[in-house]
Amino acid sequence: MTALLIAVIVLWLVVLAMAGVIMALARQVGILHERLAPVGALTIGADPVIGKAAPRVRVRTFSGAQIEIGAPVAAGTAQLLLFVAPDCPVCKKIIPLAQAFARRERLDLLFVGDGELGEQQQLARQFAIDFDRFVSDAHIGMAFRVGKVPYAVLLDPTGVIVAMGLVNSREHLESLVVAHETGYASIQSYLSANKITSLGA
Repeated sequence: MTALLIAVIVLWLVVLAMAGVIMALARQVGILHERLAPVGALTIGADPVIGKAAPRVRVRTFSGAQIEIGAPVAAGTAQLLLFVAPDCPVCKKIIPLAQAFARRERLDLLFVGDGELGEQQQLARQFAIDFDRFVSDAHIGMAFRVGKVPYAVLLDPTGVIVAMGLVNSREHLESLVVAHETGYASIQSYLSANKITSLGA
């Protein structure tokens, strides 16, 4: 009986010690999270150039309507191109976030795919994407040098590229608009500029 009691006490001491270690680790993770700079959409650093006119590509939407990507859109409305793929799990996470984000920011959201048409249309149906707001053409990804998805490009109403990059969260989407509003092309340029300012101070 005494041996059993000692074993139980030792076991509880081990459990309490483990709980203390876990709490200490959680605290350190929280501190690290606070110290990290906000991560925005990651730009690849290749053409097309932010601040320049977007490549113009004529395509047909899933509904059959012909549109020209890069052409001016409705006055005062910026356009968000979101490159996605049916076999991309992150894309399926970002699509509903992008839909809500575009409604809130009043952006003209256009989904861009590349691949088998039936799979792309099934993706559109799965997320209730209007066929007028989805196109599938490899030339678009080539024009914007898209290597990985999900990838977003924000165009101003005149068709000028104001921000772009890989996105996998709501914060990444928001960073595109913030970059545009603050005059920085990307979060990387913002951090670089502030680092230079800090060094010169």
